Amino acid sequence: MLPASAENYAGDFLTNGVGGRALGLGGAYVSIADDATATYWNPAGIAGIPDNYQFCLMHAARRSGLGAFNYISGTTRVLSKLNLGLSWFRAGVDDIPIYPLVPAFDPNITPEARRNLAKNRPRESDFIPAGYLNDSENAYILTLATRWVVSQSWWDNFGKDSLPPEFMCGINTKLITQRLNGGDLDTYNYGSWGYGFDAGFLVRLPDFNALFALEDFGSLAFGVNLQDISKTTLTWNTVSAPKESIPANWNIGVAYTNNHLFDREMILSYQWQQRYGGQSHIGIEYRISEPLALRVGYRDDRITSGVGIRVRQFRLDYALLLGDLISTHFLSLLWQF
Repeated sequence: MLPASAENYAGDFLTNGVGGRALGLGGAYVSIADDATATYWNPAGIAGIPDNYQFCLMHAARRSGLGAFNYISGTTRVLSKLNLGLSWFRAGVDDIPIYPLVPAFDPNITPEARRNLAKNRPRESDFIPAGYLNDSENAYILTLATRWVVSQSWWDNFGKDSLPPEFMCGINTKLITQRLNGGDLDTYNYGSWGYGFDAGFLVRLPDFNALFALEDFGSLAFGVNLQDISKTTLTWNTVSAPKESIPANWNIGVAYTNNHLFDREMILSYQWQQRYGGQSHIGIEYRISEPLALRVGYRDDRITSGVGIRVRQFRLDYALLLGDLISTHFLSLLWQF
């Protein structure tokens, strides 16, 4: 078993997040989760998707070109009160050069020994890779969610001209694999796999008319996502078969939407996650026109920003995550029909 400090980073590729909209909002999306990316942010959210089908494609690459992230998801309604989601998430680094152990690279060789003996000096051939290593990490997720809306006739007892609240819950079942592939170099060919579960809850209050007699005040949503509730364990296929675990993580958030700020829609969202000692995520989206939305966010002491463009049944989202050394660009496409 790996030490606890190592376990904290098991399955770390799953913490990157998905979807240009959500990432532009700093990852403060557990209480929004209103599109196909809900399979990641909050499985309950797919129950509220009104479209018959939704598909999302995402690609992300660091500015240096080192490492890429890809995501595909789709949702549909299979029963009157049951929605299904399928998604695949991949993070990888390809063509990592493998260099053999060269005696001349021994740090214990003194400068004098390198000058006096040719065998202690690197040769040109020592800098030719013996092969290349591909590192691939994948997650395959099956999502089921249901939705319950309070009866309009019962809700009218609290006041007229008010839409009733809706309650959603969902679960994820996921298979996670990690693979190191060194081609013909068998020493570098090994991997791990494991499975885990998530559970999400989402409550939406469309207005404040009935409860607080506040008209045109906006709407409120609360979301909770309990990730890896079974403490997902990955087992490596080496002789010793070591195991590493993805610790349980829970996210809780709130989102406020107002459609009357300069006659435009604005969303304020906050999310707190328990992993890594606790992190806050904050996001603001302002729709300056029907097809165009601007976003800014904050996560893990870093600023995020983004823009979304809607054209008919398509939405194109871009996000930029600023890092200390490397910035990451995210581009996603959402198709609704």
